[in-house]
Amino acid sequence: MSLKNKDVNLDEGYIIIRETKNGCDRILPLSDSLITICKQYKIHFSSNDSEAYFFIQLNGNRYAPDTVYRWFRKILWEAGISHGGKGSGPRVHDLRHSFSVHSLAEMSRKGLDLYYSLPILSKYLGHNSLEATDRYVRLTSDMYPELIQDVNNLCSYLFPEVKANETY
Repeated sequence: MSLKNKDVNLDEGYIIIRETKNGCDRILPLSDSLITICKQYKIHFSSNDSEAYFFIQLNGNRYAPDTVYRWFRKILWEAGISHGGKGSGPRVHDLRHSFSVHSLAEMSRKGLDLYYSLPILSKYLGHNSLEATDRYVRLTSDMYPELIQDVNNLCSYLFPEVKANETY
């Protein structure tokens, strides 16, 4: 909800995410279908002021930071999906996990080497380490056991086990 017009480049197909939780800005590519939707949105709702927020209400005001959460909860309610309360799912953040899992699985299906794919996904997500991304893809064990094996093979090379009594 904090995207400003200056952060959205629909001609070149990317957005800039600023001041993330790790304190870094990053550029994220957009799919062709999302570019089309955003262009339609911009025609009807967005202003030309580069400092204005990209997503605005009909009255021109910025949306509240919790807007996505409130809509997510409303959709869950309408769909008859129970919510376990704070800290329990489903959560908006679970969509990020699902994106990660499906993206990595798609890269694997396309034959991309996970040695290269996992760091790309990690950077895209804004993680500071492959370990953080590895925690995300742990969710795939039931859906993509072969993918987990590939990730384990990669991560065991990157993060070798160290015995507790070893000193360096």
